[in-house]
Amino acid sequence: MSEQNGYVVVFGCKRCGKCKDVCPVDAIYEENEISKIDQDKCTRCMKCIDVCTNKAIIYME
Repeated sequence: MSEQNGYVVVFGCKRCGKCKDVCPVDAIYEENEISKIDQDKCTRCMKCIDVCTNKAIIYME
């Protein structure tokens, strides 16, 4: 990860799209069949964490 803190999608993501659907700033996208979070767009609202049934989104420092 880069020098900034933020949320990341980890192993266990089933690519259901719930996090992408709930993100108010469209910060979640798919790349190489893996969901990723654009840290520049992310506002740290935690809606993606609340909706993830697999607990596949964590905060990294």
